[in-house]
Amino acid sequence: MDSQVKKHITLFMLTALLTSLFLFLRSDWDPMHAWNRAFADVSVLYLAAILIIGSLSKLNNKMKLFLNWRKELGIWTGLTAFTHVYIIFDGWIRWNFMMLFVVFNPFANSFDIHPGFAIGNLLGIVCLLYLLILLFTSNKKSIKFLGKEAWQYVQQRVHIYYILVALHTFYFLFLHVPHIPNVLRIPFLLLVVVVWFIHILGFINVVMVKKR
Repeated sequence: MDSQVKKHITLFMLTALLTSLFLFLRSDWDPMHAWNRAFADVSVLYLAAILIIGSLSKLNNKMKLFLNWRKELGIWTGLTAFTHVYIIFDGWIRWNFMMLFVVFNPFANSFDIHPGFAIGNLLGIVCLLYLLILLFTSNKKSIKFLGKEAWQYVQQRVHIYYILVALHTFYFLFLHVPHIPNVLRIPFLLLVVVVWFIHILGFINVVMVKKR
């Protein structure tokens, strides 16, 4: 069996396992929200894994063996992110795009624009567009079309995508209906710290190696 196929089978099984775990942690939630958040969580984990692998490869040459997993991880980051978006559009807002920016006001009996909610979802939209660019340029044809320097410029900006995703996730974990308990708040903060800590260590190691 082709090694790439094996990687996708492995990630499919891991995705099923992680999704089941996140659904269990939100077993008391409305099913639609539990499912869309579960796929979002898996997508964030895969994105973090891509960045961690890249940083660890700067610290230890043995970790470079895992660099060839980044392409498949990127694909599954996209698949789980798009599933998250599809569930929201089909199960919640019913393909009414404007519902991403308004909340129901029971006092006025109307839907009003909510600045925080609107910004949170706007960040999500920008994330989606950025992800599409990364996915559509993750192939050899794009390298030939864009040129190596332009292609590297696009692909190496994955940290911008990560920051946008982190901000989007932070809003919906901590600021949107904060009174509802969410066991994933602390793990998310720890993940952010780990990603940046390893990234800083990798940067320091690269600088030290070059100065030797």
